[in-house]
Amino acid sequence: MYLFMGNDEDLEKLDELIKEEEKKSPAKKVLVCPVCNSTDVVYYIGGELGYQYRCKNCGYTGAFILEK
Repeated sequence: MYLFMGNDEDLEKLDELIKEEEKKSPAKKVLVCPVCNSTDVVYYIGGELGYQYRCKNCGYTGAFILEK
């Protein structure tokens, strides 16, 4: 367990840095639609509660997505 001993501003900066690093993932993941198995899936919207993806092939929009 890790205990952060900073103030709220430091915690927000740390959270932003972590999110930026997650976006820079060195391994490219292929997103796959759970409905039609298309790989034409894009990031749609997201925030604190998670991410939503959209399939350009069938129109599926949701948080559940497959990765190859």
